[in-house]
Amino acid sequence: MKAKHKYAGKIRYFYSVILLLGFMFLMSANTIALGQVTLRFSNPMPPKGVEYEAFNWMMNEITKRTDGRVKIQSYHGGSLLKMSETLRGIQKGSADIGNIPTPYHPKELQLWSAATPFIRGPLSPAKKAAFFWELYEKSPELKAELANLNQRLIGLFTFGKYGIGGTASLKTLADIKGVKVRCAGGYDAKHIKELGGNVVFLRGPEVYSAMQKGAIEANYAPLTTYFKYRLYEIGKRKNFLIIPQFNGIVGIVTMNQDSWNRLPSDVQKIIYEVGKEFTNVHLQKISDLEQKNAMKMKEAGVVISEVPINEVEKWANLTEASSKAKWVKDAQASGKPGKELMAVTSQLIKKYTK
Repeated sequence: MKAKHKYAGKIRYFYSVILLLGFMFLMSANTIALGQVTLRFSNPMPPKGVEYEAFNWMMNEITKRTDGRVKIQSYHGGSLLKMSETLRGIQKGSADIGNIPTPYHPKELQLWSAATPFIRGPLSPAKKAAFFWELYEKSPELKAELANLNQRLIGLFTFGKYGIGGTASLKTLADIKGVKVRCAGGYDAKHIKELGGNVVFLRGPEVYSAMQKGAIEANYAPLTTYFKYRLYEIGKRKNFLIIPQFNGIVGIVTMNQDSWNRLPSDVQKIIYEVGKEFTNVHLQKISDLEQKNAMKMKEAGVVISEVPINEVEKWANLTEASSKAKWVKDAQASGKPGKELMAVTSQLIKKYTK
């Protein structure tokens, strides 16, 4: 009796552990049966602004429409993967989903810049979103470029109205000739140079001081960026020219292909549908912000005007053909099917510009 009493506590403990493990196994089996999964989203941008708001909408909507089967852990501001790490991090599975601005990866995502040589193109947010999604869906080249990086597209986003402003008196595109203009580079720089502008390359935070000192006289960028850096405060002749041009820079939201393959087909469909809606949600938030920023700039004494479409047409005639030829040449030199993709891009640009 004493022996039995001696081991009774250990036996009860042993059975308790067995029961607990069995319960955990059943819970795990039920979770798998329900298809519940947690995905990590890496956004290298700061946790503020319209992009942040749009990303939150997208991740929350995925959870909502999957009835909680997919939960998203979001990491913002480079807390999981920094800007330069995100593309490779998604490829390796360090995160399941990532926000990837394509200009930061000009070699790996070269084909995603196919629309950047264009100045003519769809201007309305809805048409712009439709253009980029159809371009992706009709371009095996874009899908292959991501597939080679073990990723697939689940969302994309574009940017708002571009313009130019500063201390120089700018009333038409012709006034850009001889002006020291800061721009981000790439085909934007080529296009500005062909208007006669003297292009200066500077980091965003350096622009305000440079304009104050006269090192630059104008900044070519989205209206929201111009407002963000408070450039409208500088100088006596405060003016900003909105240019009704198409801008082909695109950001993408991708998912690790292995993570995607593990999802049920109905969940995959939901994520893809949410991703397409995300493009319009983001563009609408940009549009709303542009209106607020323009109003505040006008209250600060800035004269905001819009370049006539016929001037933009002349600019396009001046630079688009050579820009497209250069892009194709560079893509082909990298061993990528630039000619084929440019043909599809040109066709769709015309379709959505009518």
